[in-house]
Amino acid sequence: MKKYSLLLLLLIGGTQLHAQTEEDLITQTVNDFLEGGTMGDIERFRGAFVRDAVQKTVGSNGVTGTTVDALISRIKPNQKMDRTTKIISISYANNAATAITETAYATNKIIDLLNLLKVGEQWKIVSRVYSRMELDEQVVTVGDKPAAVPTKTKAPAPKPKKVADDGW
Repeated sequence: MKKYSLLLLLLIGGTQLHAQTEEDLITQTVNDFLEGGTMGDIERFRGAFVRDAVQKTVGSNGVTGTTVDALISRIKPNQKMDRTTKIISISYANNAATAITETAYATNKIIDLLNLLKVGEQWKIVSRVYSRMELDEQVVTVGDKPAAVPTKTKAPAPKPKKVADDGW
């Protein structure tokens, strides 16, 4: 009986040690985006996104967008890019997540705000908005803030009704 108890304990404990948390799974997808791009691993990079992911930024002509395939066309396959990357933050609730990343180049950096959804057992990037910044600029993060509560206003007093003169 002791053998079976020990075996059961080892199986349960071992399974828990290997189970990936949601944070691990989200981080894995975000790293597929970052490291796939840095290392020129196109399939790894592509695998981080849903097929029709949206990417937007603001340029000199206003809001512009691009597809994942257009972004991939700028990656040189199997060539390491001269840049450093890091994950600034990850937040998630149930099957939706947001990650903020930084990709630093020699003269500037790009901040990505990524929205992810859990599709089956995998997290996928569904949208990316990004901004180019100077190297010394910092990302501003605001913690928990309550939504603005509208102030209550009193309804105007009703106008007095005119009394009809019926001659009495």
